[in-house]
Amino acid sequence: MSEVPDLSGRTAVVTGAGRGIGLAVAEQLARCGAHVLTLRTAGEEEGHTAAASGQRVRGDRMDDVPCDLAELAQVGRAARDIIGLTGGRVDILVNNAGVAALPPTRSADGHEAHFAINHLGHFALTGHLLPALLNAPQPRVVNVTSVLHWLGRFRPDQAATPRRYHRWTAYFDSKLANLLFTHGLHAFAGARGLPLRSVAAHPGLVDTTLGSRGLRADARHLEARALEWTQARRHSPEQGALSLLRAATDPHIGGGGLLGPGGPGECSGPPVPARAARRATDPRAAERLWQLSQHLTGHPFPADGSKPARDRGENR
Repeated sequence: MSEVPDLSGRTAVVTGAGRGIGLAVAEQLARCGAHVLTLRTAGEEEGHTAAASGQRVRGDRMDDVPCDLAELAQVGRAARDIIGLTGGRVDILVNNAGVAALPPTRSADGHEAHFAINHLGHFALTGHLLPALLNAPQPRVVNVTSVLHWLGRFRPDQAATPRRYHRWTAYFDSKLANLLFTHGLHAFAGARGLPLRSVAAHPGLVDTTLGSRGLRADARHLEARALEWTQARRHSPEQGALSLLRAATDPHIGGGGLLGPGGPGECSGPPVPARAARRATDPRAAERLWQLSQHLTGHPFPADGSKPARDRGENR
């Protein structure tokens, strides 16, 4: 992680930073000088009282902001808190939080939980933070996907309310949505001449409890143990964070790009440009997802061709 540049004077927001990859990303950004605001989502370990209370906990460069990405009203409040804590400027947003292999679960707003947390919450957060991002000279949004997005499908009429549910299908579909959102945001910025750079990254196969927590919650303990055994033989969270860190800080990564580990099967190895499934870069699918997400989240992005208004009192 020594290639991360000096980030003094910059502000970064990392979701799902209570543990695992998100925590590794947040800590490294802070070590490199950034002021980091960390968000955690539903399913992160209980007893993380600092995140729950919003207290300043990990030194002068890190603040925790309470936010359940499954509840859109909380996302809006968290965005306002972030804008207040940062003086209205966000340089880097890493949309990392995620859930996998949950039993059938609906969000507080009635949407399927994988789609709600992995995609809709991040879509809304990004839209609410757009004015603060545009107050930075070179803002960047990193959406964290998975190499398993290749198995996903986008079904506009079933994305938020699937007719037939399968835990892994829901996860794969949400990871495809992360890439479609990356390309939709890239197109949105390009059409308006905005300096915002939208990039995607995936960490490979990482030794975390993502997936196994959902399986254990549904008493699928043998399947959970098998997944944990496989994950433990690949990347550590610190190694998995490398793709995200490069996506967040490498000035040579263009908008719409995807980074992932360069080893066999993209499961481990140093971060390199990766290939996305064709359906993940389909501009028509990206536009359909964008319009659906705007509708489901209350239109956090401006609908016309104008730039979002900036609050002059919040510039710095």
